[in-house]
Amino acid sequence: MIRPLANRRLPALILGAALLAAPAMGAGMASAATASASAVAGAGLAPDVVYGMPHVEAVLSDALSRVITAGRLQMELDSRAVELRAPQGAGGLAVENLYYSPIQGRFAAEIVVTGSQVRLPVSGRAFGVVQIPVLSRRVIPGDIIGPGDIDWQDVRADQTTSDTAATDAQLIGMTPKRGVSTNQPVRLRDLQSPRMVDKGAMVTITLSTQSMTLTTQGKALQDGGKGEVIRVVNTQSNRIVEATVAGPNVVAVAKPGIIAQ
Repeated sequence: MIRPLANRRLPALILGAALLAAPAMGAGMASAATASASAVAGAGLAPDVVYGMPHVEAVLSDALSRVITAGRLQMELDSRAVELRAPQGAGGLAVENLYYSPIQGRFAAEIVVTGSQVRLPVSGRAFGVVQIPVLSRRVIPGDIIGPGDIDWQDVRADQTTSDTAATDAQLIGMTPKRGVSTNQPVRLRDLQSPRMVDKGAMVTITLSTQSMTLTTQGKALQDGGKGEVIRVVNTQSNRIVEATVAGPNVVAVAKPGIIAQ
């Protein structure tokens, strides 16, 4: 009866001994890994220099800003997985073989690490962006555009022309000649000064000099807004003259005797 009991205890004793020995084996392996890392460091193997997306975007922006001069540069790379690795002691990043198509808004270039053979081809879209005033609500002919009717929007610089409103001063106080779309570039040709003179209306024709002001009556032959030049007939002389709209039913001539052709 005693011998079988001893046989049952032997495996338990062996298992306990193995569990106690396990931590010592783990510590030995950790010591070996530390020793291996120390050996690599001692061999003088320096880690690579890594250039990521922020570095690439910085040098590309600088290069592209020299060929895209209108507005604020906006750039989008075709791939966001951009990384260059160079050995310690290599130089910084540079851009080579840059090509840009202003019509397509596309670019291609090579990013190189100076002083090394490391280079990476990149491509994407780039264009200048300007901020322009747009109408934030529908304004119909006859409505006067005020400061509260204007919002600002970023657009590509190559999508604007000399006829595109660039400042809010070009919009405020004007009225559309026809419907103008909201949140879209506004063409100056589609605006006019509010009509102050109606065709066929009686107007006061004025002539002012440093020493005097003369007035006479006339009849408008055209509609006109402030600052516009219209044709009017002097009802006293029946002569037709060109005059500038100065106010409601008031026009001004620069000097007497100017007869419209």
